[in-house]
Amino acid sequence: MFRIFFFTSFLLLLVGCVTNHYVPSLDKIHAEAITGIGYAVISAQSGQSEEEKRLMAAKASKLEAYKSLVEQIYGQYIEVNGLMSSSKVVEESLRSKVEGIIYGAELVSIRPIGGHSYETTLRIGDKAVADLVAESGGKSHLDSVGGD
Repeated sequence: MFRIFFFTSFLLLLVGCVTNHYVPSLDKIHAEAITGIGYAVISAQSGQSEEEKRLMAAKASKLEAYKSLVEQIYGQYIEVNGLMSSSKVVEESLRSKVEGIIYGAELVSIRPIGGHSYETTLRIGDKAVADLVAESGGKSHLDSVGGD
């Protein structure tokens, strides 16, 4: 009887050791070319003239394209916190983080869309993707996030 109790307690202890910190391994990413696309609205940019706002929108769309590349190579860390009271969700917050190093990206195009936005397309060739994955050692730069 004691053995059954001990074995059941041990199994419950093992099942209770669960973490919500999941970082996928980059070993599973196949080295193939990746394209990142970014968009930015001209009127949302800061600037004193229309020309400055257009320039800032072009730059912002390029940064968004880089962000897209980083997300595809390294993944995205998502943290959700919720507060419940009386079986009702009182508050919920969502936080995301993208982090990584990109090099070897080729600028495919920066083009205006309909006079109100810019679209930037970047591409990383398969060799550069393989190099980035190899340099990371199969680990995400988000391994340090989450406190585990």
